[in-house]
Amino acid sequence: MDVVGGIVIFGLLGFLGYVLGIVGFFRAGSAHAELNELRAEFRKFASSIQPPADSVARTSGGLPEDAGQQEIAPEPPQAHIERAAPPPMPPMPPPELLDPAPRPSQKLDVESLLTMRLGVWLGSAALLLAGVFLVRYAVEHSFLGPAFRCTLAALLGFALLAGAEWLTRHPGPDLPGLLQADQAPAGLAAGGIAMLFGASYGAGPYYGLLPSFVAFAAMAVCSFVGLASALRYGPLTAAIGIIGAFATPALVTTDNPALPGLFAYLIVVSIAAHLVVRHTAWTWLGWATVIAGAAWVCIAATTDAPGLWAAAAFVPAMAALNLALLPAAALDHPLGRRLAWGPFAVIAAAGLVLEQSAPDSTTRIALFLLSPIAVWKGVTEPRLDRLPWLAALIGLLALLLWGLPAWPYGIAGVAERGGPPPLEPTDVRAFLGAAVIFAGFYAAAGLVLERLAPHPLRWAALVAAVPILTLAAAFVQVTRFHPETSWDIAALLLSVGLTFVAVRAANDHSPQRAGVHAAGAVAALALGCAMIFRDQWLTLSIALFLPALAWIEAKADLPPLRTVAMTVATLVLVRLALNWYVLDYAYGSTKLANGLVLAYAFPAAAFAYAAHLFRRRADDLLVAILQAGAVTFAAYFLAFEIRHWFGDGNLEGPFTFDEIAIHVLTLSVQAWVYLFVAQRTGSATFDKIWRILGAGALTLAAWLLVFNPGLTGARCETFSLFAAYLAPAAMALHARGRLTESELRPLLGAYALISGFVWITLQVHHAFNTDRMNRFDLSEAELWAWSGAWLAYGLALMVYGIRANERPLRLAALGITSLVCVKVFLVDMGELTGLWRVVSFLGLGLALIGLGAVHRRFVLPLESGPDASRNPAAEDPEAPQPS
Repeated sequence: MDVVGGIVIFGLLGFLGYVLGIVGFFRAGSAHAELNELRAEFRKFASSIQPPADSVARTSGGLPEDAGQQEIAPEPPQAHIERAAPPPMPPMPPPELLDPAPRPSQKLDVESLLTMRLGVWLGSAALLLAGVFLVRYAVEHSFLGPAFRCTLAALLGFALLAGAEWLTRHPGPDLPGLLQADQAPAGLAAGGIAMLFGASYGAGPYYGLLPSFVAFAAMAVCSFVGLASALRYGPLTAAIGIIGAFATPALVTTDNPALPGLFAYLIVVSIAAHLVVRHTAWTWLGWATVIAGAAWVCIAATTDAPGLWAAAAFVPAMAALNLALLPAAALDHPLGRRLAWGPFAVIAAAGLVLEQSAPDSTTRIALFLLSPIAVWKGVTEPRLDRLPWLAALIGLLALLLWGLPAWPYGIAGVAERGGPPPLEPTDVRAFLGAAVIFAGFYAAAGLVLERLAPHPLRWAALVAAVPILTLAAAFVQVTRFHPETSWDIAALLLSVGLTFVAVRAANDHSPQRAGVHAAGAVAALALGCAMIFRDQWLTLSIALFLPALAWIEAKADLPPLRTVAMTVATLVLVRLALNWYVLDYAYGSTKLANGLVLAYAFPAAAFAYAAHLFRRRADDLLVAILQAGAVTFAAYFLAFEIRHWFGDGNLEGPFTFDEIAIHVLTLSVQAWVYLFVAQRTGSATFDKIWRILGAGALTLAAWLLVFNPGLTGARCETFSLFAAYLAPAAMALHARGRLTESELRPLLGAYALISGFVWITLQVHHAFNTDRMNRFDLSEAELWAWSGAWLAYGLALMVYGIRANERPLRLAALGITSLVCVKVFLVDMGELTGLWRVVSFLGLGLALIGLGAVHRRFVLPLESGPDASRNPAAEDPEAPQPS
């Protein structure tokens, strides 16, 4: 079967030469079409410079159009003397280049669309279905034999192709615009190709009239004819050809499938299809070819057929073929650039699927070969010099998919934890060797090309990034995140090497390349820290590199490092803010000075300082992320320190009222401070930060208003009541004053009033009931104290409302005073006796009278205006005096 397959492939290669000949023939046809376009351009040029018709008639001896309808009087002889000589005419184009009968342009209306486009396409489909139904009818009624049916279908296919050729050679009237292309030949040719393909399939796999390899060759020839005919008849025949070409191997069954022959055939098909794409610029055909080839690679990954190496070899061959046959002019358009990137990624993804399903050294070599292919294309075509980054990503994924046994030892195979090696390290050594070669290739290519290429930073970044990422992938694969000293040494050596390269770039007076390599050296050190440190030490070590990146970005003028810093900052934020395992870290039992300082306080300081450095050059998204990160870490630090203090070192435990009160206080203070910062600096980031923290503080404070110690009986202290109610209320009231025009003013004012009232009530109750806050057998002294404290609170609000001219505060004061009145008349009258009742009513009466006097002397003048306090009689003696 392999020998026969080779003969078939050899025949297909010969046929490919025939296809190339056809391509050359039709390229001459395209030149003829370009000549017609040139004639049209000359026609436009002639119409723009043609003189008026009457002057042309006089100077060229021609007559006006209505010369036969009217007499022309002879001019007197002196008219020839008086008339000035006509101006010289500009040179006219040759008459043969002009269309003697230019026609007005026509638009493609609905009728033409239905008859000349959609109708023709539906007619092609109808022809295909007619052939299918004819064969089906003949089979159902036992008409003719299988051989005759297949022959009849083939003759019908040839007849349709002949009709398409006749229509092409005998075109109808030349129509301008969108009506110029005749779709009838394409429809007949597509139907003919489909008929020939169906006849080949019927004679081979369906009826078994032909051997498998002959049927395969017949269907392949039909597919190639379709692709070649596309150059003459259009994309419809190309679609039929490409579908048939890639469907042929699936339609032909054999007892001994040979993957090498299959993928050799697919390579030939791909070459033919890409040549058509190169000539016609049909990007859809290129995409269809690559996707179909990638699908066959994935299908091969699910089989156990021998020769799987052929599927692996097809991956780099297909990638190189797509890049080699892509015209350079295509890269001027976004579609052309996508045709370089997209198919490369698709075929590489198919190779990764093959490696995942059927791991093999051949597949890994094929995936690694994508790197030199990408580097070659990036060197020869600078517009694709980012393609090596895609190939590097594919290589790193191949390393991560490399199946390895657990090997808890260093790079040299020496046991770090003692004891004999439990596994043979052959696979590990092969993996490490491949990783070293992969990283070394990119380092060498980058070092050479960063001095020669038009975009040196893109190649320098390969030197700084790929070896570090390769070391990280190898560390993950070999050690499974277990600390190993030898890996730290490798990271340190890599950092030293990148530092040396950075110095060399600085000596070459290339500060940007030096900055890229310096950033790589910093990243290598960070990777070494990640290999040896754990828990909060890991986060700290990574966060401390942010100020270093900011310094390098400023010195080397490297804006891309801001993206790197943003990535690092995001990783640190996710690790500390969204990682619930931080509760299990060992922070120690010491109050305040514990591991939380390293885990959150230092990263907060590093984020804040990095934001300050980066903000010197630009106030962008990176600065906002760093500022938000610094605030987040500071908030987490305070919250966890409070939790650590009240939990005696345990972060997982029940909460007490005192602890929640401290949380409310710290959140309120942070929101109040960041409000001040936002208003001083005008920072939109801090404006959002204080709102978020303030919302958290208000939510927790509202929860304490409802579930207060008076209802829950929770133990509390004077300071915890102050922290839970009075201090947040004061800060809310102050924030309300700073927000002169905001929808938050009513909310903050309402909370401040309610929280202050609750604090007074609970504080009085706590003074008389220190052990049981939910006991309500109140004494006469406590009842009087409530009345007095509420009344004093109302008077204080009235005074503040008068001084600030805040009518809502005065109304709130009146409301509290009314509550005191209700309490005195309904509760104190019945519960209090003796002097307590006297003092209660005496104080209420004096307070009410005093409120009236104050309102008369201070509130009414404010509401009446500045002239209300003046005496009108003193200013106007004739004014009527009151009786």
